[in-house]
Amino acid sequence: MGFDSVVETIAWERVHLTIVVRLDADPDDPIDLERVGYRLQSVRFGYPVRTTYLGEGRHELVLTITDFHQRRPIPDGTWRLIAEYEGRDLCAARFPLERVDILDEFTRAFLYMGNTENYTVTFGITEADVRPEFVVRTYRFYRNPVVANTDSVRGFAGTVARRTLRAARDPRPVGFTIRFLSRLLRRLVGSPGNRILFASEMRSRLEGNLLRVRDRMIERGLDQTFDFTYSFRLPQSSSTLGTLKVIYLLATADIIIIDDYFGLLEYFYLPEKVKLIQLWHAGVGFKSIGYSRFGKYGSPKLHNAHRRYTYAIAGSDHLVDVYAEAFGVEKSAVIATGLPRIDTFLDAETAAAAVRGFEQAHPELSGKRIVLFAPTFRGRGIRDAYYDYDTIDFARWYDWCGDDTVVLFRMHHFVADPPPIPPQYRDRLIDASGFGDTNNLLQVADILITDYSSIIYEYALLRRPMLFYSYDREVYAATRGFHHDFATTAPGKVCDTFDELLRALRDQDFETEKVDAFVAQNFNYVDTGSADRVIDWLILGEPPRAQGDEHDRRK
Repeated sequence: MGFDSVVETIAWERVHLTIVVRLDADPDDPIDLERVGYRLQSVRFGYPVRTTYLGEGRHELVLTITDFHQRRPIPDGTWRLIAEYEGRDLCAARFPLERVDILDEFTRAFLYMGNTENYTVTFGITEADVRPEFVVRTYRFYRNPVVANTDSVRGFAGTVARRTLRAARDPRPVGFTIRFLSRLLRRLVGSPGNRILFASEMRSRLEGNLLRVRDRMIERGLDQTFDFTYSFRLPQSSSTLGTLKVIYLLATADIIIIDDYFGLLEYFYLPEKVKLIQLWHAGVGFKSIGYSRFGKYGSPKLHNAHRRYTYAIAGSDHLVDVYAEAFGVEKSAVIATGLPRIDTFLDAETAAAAVRGFEQAHPELSGKRIVLFAPTFRGRGIRDAYYDYDTIDFARWYDWCGDDTVVLFRMHHFVADPPPIPPQYRDRLIDASGFGDTNNLLQVADILITDYSSIIYEYALLRRPMLFYSYDREVYAATRGFHHDFATTAPGKVCDTFDELLRALRDQDFETEKVDAFVAQNFNYVDTGSADRVIDWLILGEPPRAQGDEHDRRK
């Protein structure tokens, strides 16, 4: 009789492909179904697939297409699903022939690189006459974005000019140069064995998680053991000379600690002994980042700097899967240390000092109820970030404030344009861009209004009211994507219009009961030890446990 494996369901969730198969066992060859595994098999190569036994002969196969094997996507090819048991093949999976027409419904085309490249996943069956087998086809396609015009001399000249400009913008020669220089510097200069580089391409100074880890190392006297170096700049302030300096600092560091995307590292030569630690600046947000939005607005390439991390941190075990997906790395590389910047936020003396400092700097706000309006930016990133101020009715918000309330506008640091508050309203509606550290503002805020920002991470620990003004929720969900349903997981009331926002403020309808569940899900630790865990587990030693397969960043 033999074994028979049949595909029952196919489902997608972002970059995760889930296939449920049923294996009918051979009564003459008894096996333990819980120990059956599956692999993708082409003519030349085979790769194991993460397999979970569901019971009753069914197995769930999960393939993360952007991080399938050694931080690489599923390779181009036609792949069969082979059931295997204790080193022997049982059978290839098939698909019911009466349902084969629905396979086209599961095709996915992931566009990236300005729609010039495409990663496609399709499904079908082999052309066998007796028992057609189920196959998964994965291919990458490329197109030249400059269409040739040979109808005239002018058209031909324009085509040549556009293609020349396109070639000049090709990052590959630059990438080759960066890799050559970094390898050369490693060989000629090397690193002393104790040099730590704190760096960011999105900040002009040391702050946040990087600042807390550096300060805690100094408090522990580790600055006597390690040599600290620094590199901070913004994209608009970069220069060729500055880039060469950054390359030198990267190439002569033993440990590199960053807190945001760092494009130079995509091409950089990193020996395996060098640790690259990502202390991602955002604790947790709703919006998809990195490979979680592969194929969508602002999609990353299949290979980028995120994949180079030795370790990345998260606030809880619940978020390990989220960041592994976003960075295109295995789960074992994401360590739930907690966010170092939370240490100072939860420190009672530091919090009290922040409140005192605010009151001294702004005595005119003493005794006022403070509403902090701190949304995230719209746009792809720092170069085109903006916020739609037309969604705010400043006059009505001013009237709502009365004499006892002020609204502090703290826009995302990517947004260059300040809120256009009319002069007659500026005693109650205040641009707080120059009011110091955002975490200090959270300490004095009685109510937080935000949207998809990770600022909720810290504020949730204060157990104070939050409102979520998501005027573009449907568009944002379609273009950027959310990890989880925004309306149900936001730790406060969601308002899609300005009318709803003012009504919630007036009625004090905050849905604060959602905060406790949010904190429980997103924090392994509510303490002041996150920086110590980063130092002890990631800088001085190794994480306390492994959660996945090993990786090799050199490949």
